[in-house]
Amino acid sequence: MTEPLQRLHQMLALLNERLPVYEESDLCRPLTPGGWSRRQILGHLIDSAVNNHRRFVLCQLEPTPYRVVPYDQNGWVECGAYHTAPVTELLQLWTLHNQQLARLIVQLTPDKLAHCCEFDNGYAVTLGWLIEDYTVHLEHHVRQMIS
Repeated sequence: MTEPLQRLHQMLALLNERLPVYEESDLCRPLTPGGWSRRQILGHLIDSAVNNHRRFVLCQLEPTPYRVVPYDQNGWVECGAYHTAPVTELLQLWTLHNQQLARLIVQLTPDKLAHCCEFDNGYAVTLGWLIEDYTVHLEHHVRQMIS
């Protein structure tokens, strides 16, 4: 799990360097018509960290296959009121949660990474795959926010 951890740390550093330079108007303006603003995307990444933290832990603790429970991403962003939260607080919360995820990931053994996870549609993956998918998702949104 060395590579996903390195990429996770790179994204943490990149967003902490680049996001604070944006003007307030750039943080609250939707990036696409009807889409989320940078602030809301950051909120979405916080929600993703929370939900994936739960998945990463439960995949190790519950009988296999662990059932991956989806969540309403738009609903979470709306309920989170991220559009009004100070971006410095959101960035700090996102950073701290991902630092905890990195601590969780670094201690995973190969047998834990091989634990089976199954989606509602029957698609089965490993915990290692979930972690890689989380990292790819995070990279996508960080690049989206800084472009």
